[in-house]
Amino acid sequence: MAFSHNPKITSSDLRLYIDPADLNSHGSGTELNDLSGNGWTDNIGNSSEITFTGNPTHISDTGAGGYFYYTNSSYTDWATTDFSISAWGNRDNYTSDAQGRFCDLLYAGNGHLRLTLKGAPTLLFRPTGGGGNTLISGGSTTAGNWYNVVVTKSGTSSGGSADYVLYVNGEQVATNTSSALVTDSNFQRINVLYSSDDDNSSITWDGLFGPLSIYTKVLTPLEVKDNFNALRKRFNI
Repeated sequence: MAFSHNPKITSSDLRLYIDPADLNSHGSGTELNDLSGNGWTDNIGNSSEITFTGNPTHISDTGAGGYFYYTNSSYTDWATTDFSISAWGNRDNYTSDAQGRFCDLLYAGNGHLRLTLKGAPTLLFRPTGGGGNTLISGGSTTAGNWYNVVVTKSGTSSGGSADYVLYVNGEQVATNTSSALVTDSNFQRINVLYSSDDDNSSITWDGLFGPLSIYTKVLTPLEVKDNFNALRKRFNI
């Protein structure tokens, strides 16, 4: 299907896009369909924990286990692909970093690539059975407020260094060059509001959640700003 969206955001190289306020994204019950047209299969776990609320609509999740996940037979090797992740969220509290996972790009047995909303938003790569590698972290956020967090990665050599840029509400807040590049491939699944650690402990979101978009390109600072401006009035920013 063709990409459908309102209001307009950058659609070039958009790999996954969900938006609770877009009726085109609404599936059965509280399921959110991908609007990018890239063949993702939509799934929902513990749907009773997720509700649609507000006008415009956003997701409310109590942190008790509601989540979405998206699978695709055609994998993206994030280790050798430029990418950008943009997410909107408003956490109820910052009691636990584990309850702030925007999304987790993963494939069973091949590690995790996680974007987390906390005091300083963070993108972390955690190889299977290994410790976490912070790829970039920065900025400042507080519970009870809406934020748009964007991270971009430039670097297509698996095992080499990559350049990361982090934005909060349209403004650049951090840059980093890291040699702790994602080295796993075959990332055929994207978890939203949830990630499972190697010990199978549940990591869930606690708060409100808005649009999520993932690109296979580096968004320019202007595109990040334009995307933020296209949606900021929805969240009274």
